[in-house]
Amino acid sequence: MFVADRNQLFTAWNALANLADLAGKVSVIIRAEREDGFDRIKLQNGVIEPLKEADLI
Repeated sequence: MFVADRNQLFTAWNALANLADLAGKVSVIIRAEREDGFDRIKLQNGVIEPLKEADLI
């Protein structure tokens, strides 16, 4: 487990892709929280839809 900002996440993503190459597949669990909640439209358009289009959820 690690906590990362946007830049750190991009760096970590390369390492996770390398792990997926070695293992064949990896499981990823993401948790994100915000005190005032998330904008539902931005969450839908920027997160949920791209993941659905990639057949990840």
